[in-house]
Amino acid sequence: MFFSKTFTKMNNQKKKIIIIDDEASFLSIFTKALEGAGFEAKGFSDPKEAILKMPEEKPDLILLDITMPNLNGFDVFEQLKKEPKTSAVKIIFLTNLGETVAGTSVDEQYAKDIGAQGYLKKTDDLNYFVKKIQEIL
Repeated sequence: MFFSKTFTKMNNQKKKIIIIDDEASFLSIFTKALEGAGFEAKGFSDPKEAILKMPEEKPDLILLDITMPNLNGFDVFEQLKKEPKTSAVKIIFLTNLGETVAGTSVDEQYAKDIGAQGYLKKTDDLNYFVKKIQEIL
């Protein structure tokens, strides 16, 4: 098992994490890893579908890929923050590589400046992912 028991239930209730990412292999690996750490986890590969489903899913946290076809993570973020039922949901941006927006590097500080809880690289260690998520929740 990847994680210790300290990463299991918090407040006697599983926290729900939604992953929005167009890479099926990433969704599968990280959904299983988060479930193994005691979270309820669900993945969406289509960002448009995810936006529509979020009010009924009621996640505690969304892990949101930045680079996706048709609708990038910043567009999804903006739409979720405009919707009253999802505006308070905590969001962490995900990426494979460093990203830029209008020439500005996207990093932890940039993510926080626009209202997200943070920024993680997909290549980060799984234990680090879980620790970061637990700190935010």
